[in-house]
Amino acid sequence: MSQSVTRQVRQAIMVQLYTHASFSLPCLALLALAWSMLFHDYLPALEAWSWLGLVLLSLCARAWHLRWRRARLDSTPLAQLEIELFVGVTITSIIWSLGVLLYMGALPDAYRAAMMMLASLILTGSAIMLFGSRRAFYGAVLPLGLTVLFELGQGNEQERIVACMLAGYLFIFLPTLLRRLRRDQAASLYHSFSNANLVAELKQVSEHLKLTSRRDGLTGIANRAHLDHCLAKAWRRCHRAQAPLSLVLVDVDYFKQFNDHYGHQSGDECLQQVAALLAKVPRREDDLAARYGGEEFALLLPCTSMQGALQVAEQVRDALKQIHIPHQKSLVSSRVSCSFGVVTLVPDNHVTIADLVQKADAALYQAKHNGRDRIEVALMGKVA
Repeated sequence: MSQSVTRQVRQAIMVQLYTHASFSLPCLALLALAWSMLFHDYLPALEAWSWLGLVLLSLCARAWHLRWRRARLDSTPLAQLEIELFVGVTITSIIWSLGVLLYMGALPDAYRAAMMMLASLILTGSAIMLFGSRRAFYGAVLPLGLTVLFELGQGNEQERIVACMLAGYLFIFLPTLLRRLRRDQAASLYHSFSNANLVAELKQVSEHLKLTSRRDGLTGIANRAHLDHCLAKAWRRCHRAQAPLSLVLVDVDYFKQFNDHYGHQSGDECLQQVAALLAKVPRREDDLAARYGGEEFALLLPCTSMQGALQVAEQVRDALKQIHIPHQKSLVSSRVSCSFGVVTLVPDNHVTIADLVQKADAALYQAKHNGRDRIEVALMGKVA
């Protein structure tokens, strides 16, 4: 087992043990009351009431402890949890052993058999409830079991035979059965947690692959494939709502000269800075910044008018001036600048996505033709 899965298995078993222990306390209280009512005539009242009070007091103390501890199970070391459970069940078993010692010698044979059956019921129930912990199992079984065997061994021949059978049941049959149950429980929990962890890992890998498939490896913003996917969705949405759809194409001016002069590493850093700037421009949640290819970027602005698209393009242009990336080989500025092509359409049955992209590309071409470092707008296929 891997360490994390092993801990998960042990944690689950311990939670189950504490749940079983909490469930068993009311049952033990009822058995103690039935015990006292059945056999009260054969023991002095003070001794009978003292034993019953001790049982109920110990059960109340354990109930308070279990309730207090259950809220802290996740933050408590597993070894400490098992020790506390062992101490609790052992004390309970010792108190029941005192009851056997008090009552057994004073009862007639018929009632001795009834007491033996009650004690066997308690032992079997404890074993079933606590099979997840070998230590807790023996803490519950040994004090009471040995006391019952001792009392039966002091009786007649029939009781001695029953004592031998009970010893085999308690110390051979039950441990063998519970060992198998523990092994099956651990294996079942291990497979459950392993499968859950595998599903979580696969989901994480799937999310990572999904994210990677949508992101540009260099700049970290959306890639061309994700842009195309989002553009198709935005087109359908705006077509249904008859809302405007804007697309802004952005091209870094004289980027080849920048690469040749400063080197490809500096060119990559320049593209990363431009992409980060595009990603930071205040936009609505469904707007998208993407790398269109090479030194070209795109801003997809669904439900945005021409005025809004121009405002966004101007914000990008102004922000680029603020970061002031040096560009000695630019023919229009001493810093890196960009040209912008803006188009806004209301999708209908007479135009297509290709028309939208073509208009934005035509506007970008016009911006570069008119001197770069500027914004040009395409209207109805014409550049304004």
